[in-house]
Amino acid sequence: MKIAIVGIGGVGGYIGGKLLKANAQDEIIFIARGKQLETIKQNGLKVIDEENEFVVKPHAITDDPKELGVFDLVIISTKSYDLKDALKLLKNNILNNTVILPLLNGVDHDKEIKSIYPNAKVLNGCIYILSNIKEPGVVKKYGGVFNLMFGTKGDISPYEQIKELFENAELKNKLTSKIEFEVWRKFLLISAYASICSYYKEPIGYIVKNHLDELKELLEEIKEVANKKGVSLSEKNITQVLDRAVSLPYESKMSMQLDFEKDKKTELDALCGYIVKEGEKLGVDTPLMKKIYDKLR
Repeated sequence: MKIAIVGIGGVGGYIGGKLLKANAQDEIIFIARGKQLETIKQNGLKVIDEENEFVVKPHAITDDPKELGVFDLVIISTKSYDLKDALKLLKNNILNNTVILPLLNGVDHDKEIKSIYPNAKVLNGCIYILSNIKEPGVVKKYGGVFNLMFGTKGDISPYEQIKELFENAELKNKLTSKIEFEVWRKFLLISAYASICSYYKEPIGYIVKNHLDELKELLEEIKEVANKKGVSLSEKNITQVLDRAVSLPYESKMSMQLDFEKDKKTELDALCGYIVKEGEKLGVDTPLMKKIYDKLR
């Protein structure tokens, strides 16, 4: 296969690095920009995976893939606000048999991709991982957390080859026809934590200690929107998210909160505004999320 990884950050860099390390037969292309592009082009990509580290070189790395032919698989791991621009770059590389797998924060990226490339095979996906760019050309993964989930509502059997690709690279994964539920289950966690931690400018431990009732209220609002959209999130899922919060180190912060602290562009619309806007469309009240969204924007 000819595989493109779009966005070589903590997620895309780690996945791309593991695929290159394990895979000699497929052509793996990185689509990156800025210092990350230039450093990897010169020195390769260093991946630090807990106690291990290795350096790999992609078959090609570019910020303009139009001359690279048709891709069989495109894994997109940009920030949600960069998705449209990333998709525009790929207009010469995507045909009917191209499989596109988004691994972004948010829930409806598959629909957005399908609106631009209606004939491509568009999956949905989510990933649990703690990783980031330590410096240009270096991606670091923290701890043992990793789980990649992907699939589609229909027949998932045509995508067993992708599952095998991930497994050969020792990337724990699950191919499922219930991917919409899995994506929303992760969104329940990151949307609530990112929103309330950014609002109070405090870490998760502080929120659990001082604003637990509001956290629960926020989770209920997200669940109600999901339920109205036909996704059966339950009280059990809320309990799981609350248990996760208690188990995390007190000073843990979400990436959106860190972006606010650094005065960088944030995923506020994907993680917070989405619930407000969908709630308004569907007739679901989300007063706390709206209060947070209005303040943060």
